[in-house]
Amino acid sequence: MARAPGDRKRGRKSNGFAVHGILFFLCISLITLGKADISAMNSIRTVLTGLVTPIADVVSVPVRAAAGMIEGMQAVANLREENRRLEDQVKRLSRWRLKAEILQTENRQLRSVSGVIIPNAVQPVSARVIAVNADSFAHSVMINAGRDAGIRKGNAVTTTDGLVGMIIDVGARHAQVLLLTDINAMIPVILSSSSWPATTVGQNSTSLRLRFLPVEASIEIDELVQTSGHGGVLPPGLPVGRVAAVSDDRIVVEPVVDLQRLSFVTVLVTEDDPGFSVDDVLAQTHSPLPPADNSFTLKGLNALGQRTETDVSNAGNSATNGN
Repeated sequence: MARAPGDRKRGRKSNGFAVHGILFFLCISLITLGKADISAMNSIRTVLTGLVTPIADVVSVPVRAAAGMIEGMQAVANLREENRRLEDQVKRLSRWRLKAEILQTENRQLRSVSGVIIPNAVQPVSARVIAVNADSFAHSVMINAGRDAGIRKGNAVTTTDGLVGMIIDVGARHAQVLLLTDINAMIPVILSSSSWPATTVGQNSTSLRLRFLPVEASIEIDELVQTSGHGGVLPPGLPVGRVAAVSDDRIVVEPVVDLQRLSFVTVLVTEDDPGFSVDDVLAQTHSPLPPADNSFTLKGLNALGQRTETDVSNAGNSATNGN
């Protein structure tokens, strides 16, 4: 049997009153709980926290593991990037170190010619040693400067320490240097302390021999030997070596320049013609014997008291031709 409209309206009103009553009861309950004893609320909170904490701990384990994994992946990526950056930096530093070593070596080599003693009326020309004579019987080097730079045969070759040798052959852009230690090198020198003249002679070794020293000259170990300038080929005052040993039959001189490690040298070029002929040094050391001459002359007085000269060789030739 269907309800009348009045009954439905009374039912909706009854439900509305019930809902409002429940909400009012909840509000009163909350107000009452808020006014309740604080210690009781703390006890309830503690109990609830004890129940919830193990659950939250179990749930947080996979969360922490995931966070740690993500952080580790980020750290690995950062380390890879840092490693790549450091590798590039190491490569750049290695290249700079190599350049620095090359420049340091070149700087040390250039210093060997930066303080060369330059005599008056001499133009210095710096050059690099580009070849060393491999022959054990000849001590010479080749430099990368020649006639185009004004270098001529007989010019002195030096470093900061002292004399290296002299030019014996000149090309357009190269020149050959005869070292002091070559057996053909003979340098007029003087002793620095007493100015006694002598000559250093190469021995195709690392040392020199001092010859033609006057008998009355006194000499001391470690005494400096320098060029005398005699002959006008080499300028005076260039250090050659120091006396290393003195005995009855020989005097040994050690060169002041390390001829085994030449890199840069300075050629002392005269600005003007020195006014004398500079012959080949090698030719000067080999003087040929004079031509054979078997003729001789008889000199005397004849019966009349007159002075006469007779060429024996010519007389012999005349007698032969007469026959």
